[in-house]
Amino acid sequence: MRATAQWAVRRAGRSPAAIYRNALAADSPVGRARALVAGLGECGTHQDVDVLLPFLEHPSPRARAEAVRAVRRLGGPLTRIAGMLADPAPVVVRAVKQALRSEPDVVPAARLWELLTAESPPHVRLGAYEQLRAKDTWTRVHVDLHLLAARDVELGHRAHADLIDWSRRSAAIAYRSPTKETVLRLGRLIDAAEPLIGAQQAHQLRWILGIG
Repeated sequence: MRATAQWAVRRAGRSPAAIYRNALAADSPVGRARALVAGLGECGTHQDVDVLLPFLEHPSPRARAEAVRAVRRLGGPLTRIAGMLADPAPVVVRAVKQALRSEPDVVPAARLWELLTAESPPHVRLGAYEQLRAKDTWTRVHVDLHLLAARDVELGHRAHADLIDWSRRSAAIAYRSPTKETVLRLGRLIDAAEPLIGAQQAHQLRWILGIG
């Protein structure tokens, strides 16, 4: 519907982006913020990012999520988006994960490990886990084994499935060898996780890592 409306506005010789921009500049576009943000994100330019940034703090979770998508689409600052991985609304964190899908290094690993702690809400922990998995091969194996060794109730099953998938599909193309420190750390985690993953998988992981 928005695409049709935008087409009609252009056909009439007007700019849909200007209409969205002016409407968002009005005082508190309550009830319309989400649609207006989405519209400006669809037809605006990089210069409109400053108009959209305040809506990352909008009281409506769906408006915040739409602002994340619009800011990302128009090339806005990823650091502002990344800071919302701890948003209290799952819909916002999902939008942030999507926005950062091809940018795994925007959020420092230390921050992601903080968000993975048991004190964080489940949706925040899931977002942190998925970002850590995307960092690099050995961080992916590390976080999977960490969750299994910790007997994590919420994420343990995901970690186990991902570890199996990595062993079958990606281990053979892990061209970058782990450091000695990483090998020692992963070796300890394999020992702790072995009751859950089984002796065969534990042996396979040790073989991949070159642990005797």
